[in-house]
Amino acid sequence: MNKDFLYSKPYVPGIIDDTPVDLDSWFLDDSRERMEEKLRNSPLSEMIIEFINIFKEGEPNYQVILSLLGENVVKEVRGEKNLYCLTGTMRSYNDIKRVEIEVDMKGLKIKKMSLFVNSDTYGAFEDEITSSNRDVHIQKTIDVLSISVNDKTIEVFAI
Repeated sequence: MNKDFLYSKPYVPGIIDDTPVDLDSWFLDDSRERMEEKLRNSPLSEMIIEFINIFKEGEPNYQVILSLLGENVVKEVRGEKNLYCLTGTMRSYNDIKRVEIEVDMKGLKIKKMSLFVNSDTYGAFEDEITSSNRDVHIQKTIDVLSISVNDKTIEVFAI
């Protein structure tokens, strides 16, 4: 699967993006649809492993990541943090209640991704994530699993 679409530059209102685009890829490449299908229909552990791999491979576009999981994105400012929040994810398991991505506004890069999951699905996937990803740093408390990948963090909260 071609994952190049994940690493496109984020769209900034008021600035024209003149990056060349291969129009054939729009019609012939179904990578975006396959990735959306994978993230929306895979078990939570597989989805988190996929995000770990995405973060290992580069700087993903926060707008694309959020659009793969749902549609209603709202920007929130909390102190000095700029968060893009998604409520009502489109997951077949109904296991994620909210997704928040903290973005560095200077470089428009993801700093932290927070997944708020049902407490009954939390905790059942730590071993699978640990065994398949030996080069990430994982910390776990009773209700938070924190995964450090390069300079980003994926946090999974039990709610």
